[in-house]
Amino acid sequence: MWFCCISVGAVATMVIIVSLWEKFQTNPTITGLDTDFHNWDVPFPALTLCPSIPSNITVIQDYIERKMSDVKNKKDLTEFLQKLSLFSYEILADFKKYTSKGYVSNTTNLRDFIFELMIPCEEMYEDCVWKADNYNCCKGFFPVFTESGFCYSFNSRHYEKKIPRQAEELPPFNMRYIQETDIKWSLKFTMLDSSDGIKFPLYIHNADEVPGIDMQPQHIWDFKVDRISFSVKQTYTTDDTRQLSIKQRKCIFENEVKLKIDHMYTYTACTRQCRMETAKRYCGCVPFFYPEIENFRHCRIHELACIADHLGTIKSVDRCNCQLGCSNTVYEVEKLNEHGSTDDVNRGLEAEFVSWPMVRYKREVLFGWVDLLVSFGGIAGLFLGFSLLSGVELIYYFTIRACCMVYLEPQELERLQREEVVKLKPSYDLSLVPYFIRTPVPISGIHEVAKGYFGFNLTTYTNNQIKPITVKRKNKNLDGEIIYPPFGIEFLP
Repeated sequence: MWFCCISVGAVATMVIIVSLWEKFQTNPTITGLDTDFHNWDVPFPALTLCPSIPSNITVIQDYIERKMSDVKNKKDLTEFLQKLSLFSYEILADFKKYTSKGYVSNTTNLRDFIFELMIPCEEMYEDCVWKADNYNCCKGFFPVFTESGFCYSFNSRHYEKKIPRQAEELPPFNMRYIQETDIKWSLKFTMLDSSDGIKFPLYIHNADEVPGIDMQPQHIWDFKVDRISFSVKQTYTTDDTRQLSIKQRKCIFENEVKLKIDHMYTYTACTRQCRMETAKRYCGCVPFFYPEIENFRHCRIHELACIADHLGTIKSVDRCNCQLGCSNTVYEVEKLNEHGSTDDVNRGLEAEFVSWPMVRYKREVLFGWVDLLVSFGGIAGLFLGFSLLSGVELIYYFTIRACCMVYLEPQELERLQREEVVKLKPSYDLSLVPYFIRTPVPISGIHEVAKGYFGFNLTTYTNNQIKPITVKRKNKNLDGEIIYPPFGIEFLP
C-alpha cells in the first residue's frame, strides 16, 4: 500500500513538473499596457521615399553625350542605364542580360556610377515645413541605397555619408523629436514639377531600421493624397527578461547580438546581414546597395549574373536566426486625406501623428527561474514530502558520510558489521489469530524457540573474527519435533 502511494505521488509530481517546464520554455513572458507612461519627447519616425523613377531621361542622355558618346546603340545603352538606376532585387532578374554588354567596365564602382544618374535632392524637393517652420529639405532628406532601390530618407540613422558629386560629407545623424507643446507634430514636403508622373512608395519606420524587402510601404503616394495621419505602437522589454533565453522571450536586445553591418541589433539589420552572407557564400560578393564592409566587397558588373542565378536563395531568410528586437516600434496609417480640388495639382504631402502617443506596451517576465523553483518545490513537497534539505541529506549520506566511514573510521565500521552479524533477529508472531481476539503470545516464533535452547552457543570469537560452529547432527525438542538451525548458522547439541 505504501509503495503504491509513493508511486502515484511520483507519477503525479513528474507530470506536473513537465507541464511547468513546458510553460517556462514556451510562454514565460506577458505583454500588457504600461499604465505609468507619459513621454514628453517622442522621436519622430523616419520617412523614406523611394521614387519609382529615380533618374530622368535628360540626365541619362546628358551623361551618355559626355562620357559614353562612342557607343553606337544609344537606345540599348539608355535602357541599360535606366535599369541600373532602378537596381534592386525586383529588377535583378531582368538586369542579367545587360551584365555581358560591356557598357560598364569591371573596375567601375557601380555605387558611385549610379549617383551620376540620380536626380539630386535639389531637383526633386521644392520646400519642406517641419513642425510649422520652413525647413530646407536637403538638410533632412539624405540619399540611401536599399534593397528596394534608391531612396531619400528623413530622420533615419542610415544614409550615404559621402556623395560623389559633393566635396563635403553629409552631417552626422541628429534625431528629431516632437514635444507635446509643439504647434504641429508633422513634416510637410512639396515636390517640384519634374516629379510629375512618378510614384513614391512611402515607408514610415523606426530611425534605426532600413526599408527593404522585409518591409512593406505604408502608402504609395501618387499625389492624390495631401495628408497622411499615423499612430505609433511601441513595445519595450524590461531588463529582468534577460534571465530568459532568446528562444523563450522571442526577442533580442539591441546590445545582445553583435552584427557586422551595424553596432545595434535590429530585425532588418539581421536579415540584411544574412542575405549578404548568403550572397558572399554563393558569389563571393554582395550587391552594391549593401554597405561595403570588411570581408564583404561589392560585386562587379559581370558578377551580378551570379546574384541573379541564386536570387531566390539569397532573398530567403528561412535559415536566418533572426528575431524581433526587444524594443520594437510600429507605425500604422490611421487616416488618408485626399486632395479636394481637381483644378490645382497637388504636389505636397503632410505626414503627422494622428494624436499624441499615450500608449506603450511592456513585455515582462510572467514565469521566471524563481517561480519555476518554487513550483517544483511545492509540487514535490505536496506529493512526496520532499524538500531541499532532504535532498542534501541523501547526498550527504551516500557520499560524504560513506567516504568518511570507509577511510577515516574503518575499525568502527568493522565493529558495526560484527554487531550486525551476532544480533539476534526479532521474534514475530506467526499465528493467524487476529489481535482483537487473542493477545500475541510471547516467544511464539521459531527463532525464539531456537534462542531458548541454543542461544548460549551460537557463535564464538577468534581473533576478532566470527566463525560459525559446526554440528554433526540434528536436534530434537521435547515433543520430538526436528528443529533446523537458522540458515547460515549451525548449533551445538
